[in-house]
Amino acid sequence: MIKIRQLIYLKKAIETGNITRAADQLHVAQTALGIQIRNLEDQLGAKLLKRHSRGVTATPAGELLVRHADDILARVQQAEEAVRAMAGTGTRSLAIGLPPSVIRLVGDYVTMSLSQRCPEIALKVVEGLSFTLTRQLALGELDCAFTYLPSIDQQLDRIALLEEELFYITSPSFDTGEGPIKFSEALASDLALTGRDDAVFQITKQNAERLGLDLNVTYEVQSIRAVKNLVAKGVAATIMPFGAAEGELRKGVLKARHIVAPSIIRTLMFVHSRDKAPMMADAQIGDLVNSITDLLLAAEGPIMRRL
Repeated sequence: MIKIRQLIYLKKAIETGNITRAADQLHVAQTALGIQIRNLEDQLGAKLLKRHSRGVTATPAGELLVRHADDILARVQQAEEAVRAMAGTGTRSLAIGLPPSVIRLVGDYVTMSLSQRCPEIALKVVEGLSFTLTRQLALGELDCAFTYLPSIDQQLDRIALLEEELFYITSPSFDTGEGPIKFSEALASDLALTGRDDAVFQITKQNAERLGLDLNVTYEVQSIRAVKNLVAKGVAATIMPFGAAEGELRKGVLKARHIVAPSIIRTLMFVHSRDKAPMMADAQIGDLVNSITDLLLAAEGPIMRRL
């Protein structure tokens, strides 16, 4: 009979593409992991991994088994959590991802509120750009996330929460204008944006293409902090949510102008893996999501709208 341990080892080897890396992440000896996978292959009479100089990849049989393994491991975890919940013992873990603009506004609240509402849940908060959080969800490294990425894996369940308008952000010396700025005028500046996989980059690019406008990205940096540093030095402008630069705007280091004609809008979604649906159905988790939505609305005011 197939052992749960063998499924975990095979799944991690395929995810990482490397036996050594898989063993390191699972904190087991490389030899032990390799033996378990070979025993599984012998037991099933099929090769599960293609081994080559660059690492390992799944064979068709390996891909088939891992698809079943995902469901089996999820059911094992659900059973464990259900029994512990019934017995009133043990803790459940919840890894939640938040993008930078959200974590700056409500990160502390998420940690403290969930600890008070659900003391039986061991919470892990992960900060990351939306595309990174979505990738971590797909890999099973996160249970749920708030994300702005416009396209989401169909294997993930999602709920649209809010619409948020983006702003033209500069140093006070870079732009002396006041009030709203047209999208075409914002694009005429030298822009510093996060990478092409990021939601803001994608939304800005999509709107520019739709209107037949050129997008002049002078600096492409995979770090919001680095983008803000460039903008503060006056070498470029950027387009980002108000919350991502809230501290610098409050101090006067940066200034913000509302983008119009058209407004540039992104949608905040709550996303979770389907095998976590029972936990996400918990009324306390639902209340937490609603509370976070309310807090973001209160913090951002008219630039956000509930969906």
